[in-house]
Amino acid sequence: MSKNEIFAGIDLGGTNIKACLLTREGEIVAERIVGCEKEGGVDHVLDRISDLINKLCSSAGCRVSCVGIGVAGLVDAEKAVLLEAPNLPGWRDVEVGCELKRRLNLPIKMDNDANVAALGEYMFGSGSGVKNMMMVTLGTGVGGGLILEGKIYRGSSGSAGEFGHMTIDPNGPICSCGRRGCIEAYIGTRGILRRTKECLSKGSSSLLSGIREEEMTPKHISEAAEKGDEVAIEILRKTGYYLGVGIGNVSNLLNLEMAVIGGGVSNAGELILGPAREKTMDVALEIPGRVIEIKSAQLGEKAGMVGAACIAMSMV
Repeated sequence: MSKNEIFAGIDLGGTNIKACLLTREGEIVAERIVGCEKEGGVDHVLDRISDLINKLCSSAGCRVSCVGIGVAGLVDAEKAVLLEAPNLPGWRDVEVGCELKRRLNLPIKMDNDANVAALGEYMFGSGSGVKNMMMVTLGTGVGGGLILEGKIYRGSSGSAGEFGHMTIDPNGPICSCGRRGCIEAYIGTRGILRRTKECLSKGSSSLLSGIREEEMTPKHISEAAEKGDEVAIEILRKTGYYLGVGIGNVSNLLNLEMAVIGGGVSNAGELILGPAREKTMDVALEIPGRVIEIKSAQLGEKAGMVGAACIAMSMV
């Protein structure tokens, strides 16, 4: 293979670093996960990224032409500078691109993790073949990335796509961001567990009653729902309802072709997506509602590193 055919993708998280080598056709030729070891500081983590790429290239017997990086936080994509990262304490105004280029002697491209995951799904996942889509990730937080006319849409200051912080009730529960009534406050992990606790406190009979509150996760709720537990089914139905409210509003604004839903909470599948489609149709106007499709993400936990490799492709 020539070096222009292979691209490196890095998904930099607070716990792990996921990396892959990807062809322009979307084939993963090598991949590996290592611990981030963020306690070692910025230079240590960047050294680990550099070493990881070199080892992947060595094992695959190839070279890469560019490296792409996705990371949670506020990113200056043009300069490849990480301005702030919630999962990497102390990382402020870190010139990731410049530092890795010095280590690897390769061009470096960086973007927010939600943006690169959306790009990965757009190019090689559920969004393949559409021009305008949104990816929503359901987890502890609720992230979003926009692809408009085939390109990542970042907005005027690089912060576009914050789906989880759309307000759906100004008097609603307090979100992790400090505001009230954000979508994340309803369908992020904390919001789902809060709603579950409220249901159980009313004495509702449920398989979930036997799980200690501090140990409960969305996975427990999904498993109970699959066994026919009515409380769990209703919790997930309501999760889909709130998700659909948000998708319907974005659909009216942007006339998207597709919303791709990923993240750990989305593993509940149609228990969430079915109600989400129904509510989206209620909220969306007739014409945008007619075209938007809601699908599960295909790439799973690989979306970040695949999408990061995709932003590297854009440099060649």
